[in-house]
Amino acid sequence: MNKFLSSILIATVGIFTVNAQTKVMKIEYKDGSSEVKNVADVSRITFADQSEDPSDADKMVDLGLSVKWASYNIGASNPWEYGNFYAYGEIEPKTEYTLKNYQWYYDNDGEDHDQWEEYLKLGATFTGTNYDVAHVKWGNQWRVPTRDEWTELINNCEFEWTGMNGVTGAKITSRINGNSIFLPAAGNMVDAEHTHDQLGCFYWTSSEYEQSDITQECRNYRANIDATNHSANGYDYPEVGFSIRAVYGPVPEEELPSYTAPEMVDLGLSVKWANCNLGAKSASETGDFICWGELMEKQYSHKYNYKWYDPLTDKTVEIGDQISDTQYDAAKAILGDGWRLPTEDEMKELLEKCTWTEETYGFTVTGPNGNSIYLPACGFQGYKGAPRAAIEPGYYMTGNSDVRVNYEGKKMIDNAVTLRFTRGAGNKFKTPEMNYFSKAGGIQIRPVHK
Repeated sequence: MNKFLSSILIATVGIFTVNAQTKVMKIEYKDGSSEVKNVADVSRITFADQSEDPSDADKMVDLGLSVKWASYNIGASNPWEYGNFYAYGEIEPKTEYTLKNYQWYYDNDGEDHDQWEEYLKLGATFTGTNYDVAHVKWGNQWRVPTRDEWTELINNCEFEWTGMNGVTGAKITSRINGNSIFLPAAGNMVDAEHTHDQLGCFYWTSSEYEQSDITQECRNYRANIDATNHSANGYDYPEVGFSIRAVYGPVPEEELPSYTAPEMVDLGLSVKWANCNLGAKSASETGDFICWGELMEKQYSHKYNYKWYDPLTDKTVEIGDQISDTQYDAAKAILGDGWRLPTEDEMKELLEKCTWTEETYGFTVTGPNGNSIYLPACGFQGYKGAPRAAIEPGYYMTGNSDVRVNYEGKKMIDNAVTLRFTRGAGNKFKTPEMNYFSKAGGIQIRPVHK
């Protein structure tokens, strides 16, 4: 049937009757051969351009796992073809794979810096985002598999080091349903050198190497399969060129933390305020550093791992001018039961109708009715992670985006309205004020409740 479908474009087709009951179709090929098909066996003839990508169903294999696996590499059209090599988080192949031409290399302009600071780290995973070449090239739910999805494949399949169409590689057969895929031993690209050709399969996962100290060298997990080994425990520099084998399925959902709801404090205002920050257990604790429109804390925060940054356009994606009590509200998502982000107006009310008493590490805020809450000055989380200094300024999130316009008349969508109390001479706090802060920076949330 495959020969028929692929060859019909260059064939002469004729329909005739063998007897009174049966109609057949004779296909005459340019090489002089012919083929006869019963018309009753053919449901449809489609004249298609052979350069078109096959449908999603044609290129996915069900191995009985949590996701379907592609039958060939990104950039290939058959299982035994190598396809393209890609650096981590890039969507185009290259002839050389060096640190200096890595798209997410950060040139520090000769300043003193650690090695890890040369990389714009892209977050715990980029699967399903516009850093994901499978998602960008194939669309729908195609994406680069996570390390967990590679591990699931490895733990539930049998591996045979064999060949296909003269290419060495691994035949991977599911223990669950017997279906299989083939991975060609394409090797990898380091600088301009093609290494390990026909010796090993190297595939990027979409997962960053887990390390407690983010100032260690930047690495990302890869799957490595050869004649004797098959594992997703290895990791490598992100500028190296590896193959990509896509999976099909929804992006795994974030597992939100489970926190005990804070106490409500009635300050005599339009809403009740939590007695501590989101993620804290007491008023003096820092709590979680969260970016605007995200639902949980990350190890570090900056533009390039911000959920609502699009690397294809180099712009922030708009998710609304006001996100309190929406799906983008971390306080609502984690605490539920009426808790949410304060609005800009509610934060202004706290600022203007309460008495603010400066403490060493924050402010005691006393409402019109005499009740009070404490807001610690926790700083903000950036590329180097949570702040480490003992003395920090304070930043508190509202649900309101910056709706001002610049000199070109465009909205200044990269920032959100924020309560700030910065420090001046002698580390004394300046007067708390409503201002703006980058949506991509991790700051504190003090939830409110109606």
